[in-house]
Amino acid sequence: MDRRTFILRSSGTFAAVSTPLTASAVVKAAIPDSELQQISEHHSPVNNFKESDWVTIATVQNHLFPSEIDAPGSIEINALTYLHDYLSNPITDHNDIEFILSGTRLLQTFSKQKSEANGALLSDMSIEQRELILREFEQEPEGRRWLVNILNYLLEALLTDPVYGGNPNGIGWQWLEHRAGEPHPPANKRYWLL
Repeated sequence: MDRRTFILRSSGTFAAVSTPLTASAVVKAAIPDSELQQISEHHSPVNNFKESDWVTIATVQNHLFPSEIDAPGSIEINALTYLHDYLSNPITDHNDIEFILSGTRLLQTFSKQKSEANGALLSDMSIEQRELILREFEQEPEGRRWLVNILNYLLEALLTDPVYGGNPNGIGWQWLEHRAGEPHPPANKRYWLL
């Protein structure tokens, strides 16, 4: 099953996390420089996040939703920027922010403990090593909840109106052959401003 069919058939994130992941020829393990620059320019209430936390999140996003020749990946849909902007939103529940941060730190500790390479970072591991670590992390109750949450935000970034920071120029809609509803919200009518 290709990724497009997988997403179209997905009825929920539980099924999505349980489905084998699509391999990619190239998985970028860190935040692209342009995205890291964009994040560092924001003044954000997520100030407890360190650069290593964003790198870990980006690594997981890129692993779960890799770039492919005929399909956008987490980088192309601006998944990290979308998540950052959501967590920085003044109406975002503080518990959501803390859950993402604590899960990220839990994964960092878990991957260092499980690493055969003496505490290697998740971003420094091969695709195969990363897959094994994430599958083991998925067996932990909090690990599974965190991965499902990250996958939810990936799907939101893929399907959101571009005004919310994901799906630039409707790249996700084009890939899924989806015609979005109109009119699109202008920047001054985003839901948290109403």
